[in-house]
Amino acid sequence: MKPVAFLTLAFTAATCVLASDSRYSGDQVIRFEVGSLEDQAALQRALNNDALGLDLWSHSGNKIGKIDVRVPATSVPQISTIGVAYKVLVQDLQQVVDAEREHMGKNSEVLHNSLMSGEPVQLAAADIFTDWQSYETLSAYIGGLPGVTQLPSIGKTFQGRETNVFKFGTGPYGVVYHGGIHAREWISPATAAYVTTQLVNNTELLSKFTFYVMPVVNPDGYAYTRAANGDRYHRKNMQPNPGSSCIGTDPNRNFDIAWSGPGASGSACSETYYGPSAFSAPESSNIANFVKNTPNVVGYVDLHSYSELFMFANGYTCSGQVSDYATLFKGAELAVQAIKATSGHSFKYGDICNTIYQASGGSVDYIYNKLGVKYSYTIELRPNSAFGNAGFNPPVSEIIPSGQETTAAFVAVWNYVYSQLSGTPVPTTTANATSTTAPVSKTSSATPKPSLTTTSTAAACAHTVCATGGKLKASCSACARAVCAKDSYCCNTSWDSTCVREVAQYCPDVTC
Repeated sequence: MKPVAFLTLAFTAATCVLASDSRYSGDQVIRFEVGSLEDQAALQRALNNDALGLDLWSHSGNKIGKIDVRVPATSVPQISTIGVAYKVLVQDLQQVVDAEREHMGKNSEVLHNSLMSGEPVQLAAADIFTDWQSYETLSAYIGGLPGVTQLPSIGKTFQGRETNVFKFGTGPYGVVYHGGIHAREWISPATAAYVTTQLVNNTELLSKFTFYVMPVVNPDGYAYTRAANGDRYHRKNMQPNPGSSCIGTDPNRNFDIAWSGPGASGSACSETYYGPSAFSAPESSNIANFVKNTPNVVGYVDLHSYSELFMFANGYTCSGQVSDYATLFKGAELAVQAIKATSGHSFKYGDICNTIYQASGGSVDYIYNKLGVKYSYTIELRPNSAFGNAGFNPPVSEIIPSGQETTAAFVAVWNYVYSQLSGTPVPTTTANATSTTAPVSKTSSATPKPSLTTTSTAAACAHTVCATGGKLKASCSACARAVCAKDSYCCNTSWDSTCVREVAQYCPDVTC
């Protein structure tokens, strides 16, 4: 592992402080049960009512099924008047945000501050994949992986941050992948980093492909979702919009392909605002220019969350199919099968428009249609609508499973692509997908944590529920109170490895 002191960090920002304001106090996350076309129309009317300020979270769009929506506190009393059955997933969103930030303040913020102070810090996977890391930390970590080279920045953002890109592998075919085009989708950069951790050790794939990874392509927006008094659920970049108090353009509606068409909005306050002109957002322009100027790129992946989908062009139209539909469909099918074999999760797959919704000006459509990169995909990562109330706030225990299943998908799809390009048979096993697991040893002194120890006597309970992601049993209530008093994150999310370690610290007589 290369020491961070010798890496070029993208943005030597001041120490980040992860205090939270109270903008989401009383906001709720509602799951509507859309059971008919009449329900769909009623919910759409509500979504179109700017006075209600509803924020559609489900990436399936407003379709028949389970649809998640964030409802501002001021609009909660009016939800029953929409006329669609619903249940409350999150009673007070501010409590979720506060718990998440409190947890980060004890983990990723400490690591970030140590890094930004200029101290030589060794970063191991055990440091990275137990919390939501800053852009600087993810960049430093990836840059320190074996065989990885940091390339010159692909361009600056509106706020002046450099957009980092890293290269690894020696194969003849190029693959570009990135996370974080939408700021609030935190599992996307984390998954990009985890996949990179695995791929650098996959010698078979490295001989076939040269990979280029950008962990966060919208670092301004990502930083804003993490910042003191920032907006945790901000989606867009941070460009101001003249004449409006609403900030940002959606970079994934700003590519020069059917720009300003259906599935994008001309309102600066919309989450899908397409901007004043195509490529007015530096993030979309930076991505397009990098892919265009990188030799022999055959593949591209844009990582998003959430809904568990594996998709390809087109998004701007639902009519007809792209000429490579059958080949792209087969690649997606193999990837989804690999995910199922790895985690048991069942991803849906197909073209964007018919799998989720119509969306114009998107990255995959542009890179496939305009740049001719045939194997262009976008993945909506976990969770799906069946996964409780996680949404954009999955517990940190989901980072590694998301990374494992996405790595399996990468191995499957790129082996398939190589067979198409070279005429060699597709490997019959996905064993390499997860054969290299992230190290679990703690090597950095920046964020010391208690080690997980067990005792021979299980005092309160065996904690099997805790260890597998459930809530503590009632007989463990005293221990739960002790842990929650130290870290409210453990009371507001599914119990994960961090909470398990804290059981060991605060309840030494309990075996977990």
